[in-house]
Amino acid sequence: MQAIIVNIKFELVQALRIPMVYVGMLFLPSVGMLLYVLPSAHSPGTIVMSTASMCLFTVLILCSAQYGTGIADARMRPWGGFVRTLPGGPVPKMTAMIGLSLLLAVVGSLPMIGIAALGTDATLPLGRLLLGLLALGLAVVPFGLLTLTIGYAVNPYLVHVLATVLPMVLAYLGGYFADPAADSGFIATIAPFTPARGPAELVWAAVGDYRINPVSMVMLLVWTAVFAVLAARSYRADEGRRFH
Repeated sequence: MQAIIVNIKFELVQALRIPMVYVGMLFLPSVGMLLYVLPSAHSPGTIVMSTASMCLFTVLILCSAQYGTGIADARMRPWGGFVRTLPGGPVPKMTAMIGLSLLLAVVGSLPMIGIAALGTDATLPLGRLLLGLLALGLAVVPFGLLTLTIGYAVNPYLVHVLATVLPMVLAYLGGYFADPAADSGFIATIAPFTPARGPAELVWAAVGDYRINPVSMVMLLVWTAVFAVLAARSYRADEGRRFH
């Protein structure tokens, strides 16, 4: 437990040292809210669902930066290698990163929620809002495992490129930029089988009148299990290459 607390403090200090990095990452979702969501939304329900989609997009961006880019940077620095050799194994480090991700997921969603609350007539009961934030926190798990795998398995110089492109691709294929209720078309057909759709449907069901697709939930469990195995193997493989 002490090692976990120390790692949590370390992750928080690292995040607070350069807060403008996270402010910059929130720029794209906030602009998307202002330029696309607000002008095109014609009902409070549509605004709520679109805001939830932009919050999910924000979580994708944060996970890509924290797990993907953050781990790649640590792999290239002597301090990152030294931390990997300390006793305790990967559990304290991963627990601290997940804890920070949950905090950032909530904080990062506040600008989108604020824009929707102040710029539109949309309302949401407090209970549904809290349930939506809880579902948003669950989205950290598959997204974090995926970007964790990329951070440890891919060449560090290429991770930055993938971390920039990946959130946009996953959000598009998951239907974040489309009508969640659409049941036809290319995106609606492939979305349930993508890693991004399952978390999105949990959030949409939490904040709005949305019926969850069982296929999306099954694929969410499958993708989470696959990413967990790949993340563990990537971590051990990187550890073996550089420390044994």
